[in-house]
Amino acid sequence: MTNEPHIDTGNLLTILGVIAAVWAIIPANSRLRFRLSVTWPDWGVVIAAFLSVHYLVFEKALREVGLYHSFGPWRWGLDSGSAVYLILLAVGIYLLVRARSPKLAKQNVEIFSKLVDSLLLTKRYDELVSLVEPQLPKLLRLSQRRPPLARMASRMRPKPIIDIEAILRGAPRRRESAVKRYIRSALGAFEEKIMARNRAGRYAKEIIKSISTSPALVAHLAVVHPYFCLRLLGRPEAVREEFIDLFVSALLSDRNSRIFVELKNNQNLNGAHRLSLPESNRILCFFFKDVSVAAQHGLYRAIGEAVCMRLDEDDRMAALYNRSLGYYADVGKYHCPVHAGIKLFEIMIHEGIHQGQQDHLWLFYFTHFTEKILDQMRHRTQEDEYHEWPTPFYYLLYEIISITSNWIEDCTNVKVEDIPSAKREEDGFDVFYISKQATIALGTIMQDIVQSPKLTDQFKTYALEIALRRFLRIANKPRAAEVANDFTTALIVGAHLSTKIEYRRALKGVFDKLDHVLRHQLPTFEKALTDSLQ
Repeated sequence: MTNEPHIDTGNLLTILGVIAAVWAIIPANSRLRFRLSVTWPDWGVVIAAFLSVHYLVFEKALREVGLYHSFGPWRWGLDSGSAVYLILLAVGIYLLVRARSPKLAKQNVEIFSKLVDSLLLTKRYDELVSLVEPQLPKLLRLSQRRPPLARMASRMRPKPIIDIEAILRGAPRRRESAVKRYIRSALGAFEEKIMARNRAGRYAKEIIKSISTSPALVAHLAVVHPYFCLRLLGRPEAVREEFIDLFVSALLSDRNSRIFVELKNNQNLNGAHRLSLPESNRILCFFFKDVSVAAQHGLYRAIGEAVCMRLDEDDRMAALYNRSLGYYADVGKYHCPVHAGIKLFEIMIHEGIHQGQQDHLWLFYFTHFTEKILDQMRHRTQEDEYHEWPTPFYYLLYEIISITSNWIEDCTNVKVEDIPSAKREEDGFDVFYISKQATIALGTIMQDIVQSPKLTDQFKTYALEIALRRFLRIANKPRAAEVANDFTTALIVGAHLSTKIEYRRALKGVFDKLDHVLRHQLPTFEKALTDSLQ
């Protein structure tokens, strides 16, 4: 190699200046994400490049002290200056490729955890999401990962002997050998020690816990970053149960949240009563395309409790919904958390019916909604008799009765061949299971309505007419005979607990006020009702 007359660091300083300038204009979040993704191999590449550059730049000085080793003359027209440029270019390309998809390095998870806590305490939620979201898959993997040695110890550890028969008989249980107990204890202690050293997994769990259990953060995420919440819910094994409660409560609390938009844009039918689920409605699709997802997360509980809480505690809403109906049925309902909860149940139960779900998905929350609405309602006035829905509360009761009746009728629209064969072949499978449960719920709802002194006689007649017209559509269909019988039983004498004679008399009084044409179409129901009074 040819020696330079002097050491020229001008090109190196120029390149380093450009790198510093570019680094300065990169957003702080991007720089931080990159720093947290740097691994030991990355540091090795950077340090090797750093030493190589200085080795070439200070060639003359190193020759003087005998520390420079020559590999022969430069080839292809290169010299030390161009070699420095190529090394820096290669390192720049390498770092650029790494920066395109920075993944959190295991050794940096502890630092990342402290950063998340700091952002959480200072309520810099948007900044927190921008940092956590790209790293979420890695955090979820780390939080669930068990080191190989821990897995091996768990597999090798002898299982304790549980002699069920001896316990049931009250006889002495078999004793295992001392050697076996010692091995199990030693391997258990070894497994705990290995897991204690899994610092990355422990801190990853703390990050997920901090994100999913902070009410203020979840409330912000539900409104501003709802799809980030769906990503968390996509890994239910890593998220605590209260997350779904906080998420749903926050969605229903903010009347401009995404759930209200999706419900308003989800009016198209996919059958007689079942609503279609377009892919653009991502929250509804996430939970209801496969309704077992909603069941797994306990969505029914989250919705039901959120609605019940508002009916119990929101006095301002109660006062508002006891006023005249106004534009509620046309506009106001699309911003009403109670109506939103009712519609979410409507979609969920219809999907459960058509997907052959053998779980009532707690449709009985409708009975609680009815009770709480009646508790909050004002007493009827003379003017109420002249209106179909005198107040928003009347409209909500109408929705509850109509939707519950639709669940019952929808049993005739189920295409059994669309239900997965594995589910159809399960022991005790009943394609009408949910519709039968809906008859029980409707019976309880009608008892509350018929006996309520707060409701007008006109509305009681209207409510019974809605239910009986749905019943009429299934009464003469042999396929739905069981559901029709359950409907009659639940509405008149009760499914589990026998109804009181006072209720049956009140029901007969309401029935007699129905249109005579409808009454004559229901001879079986009328006979059962009359017989129940004797």
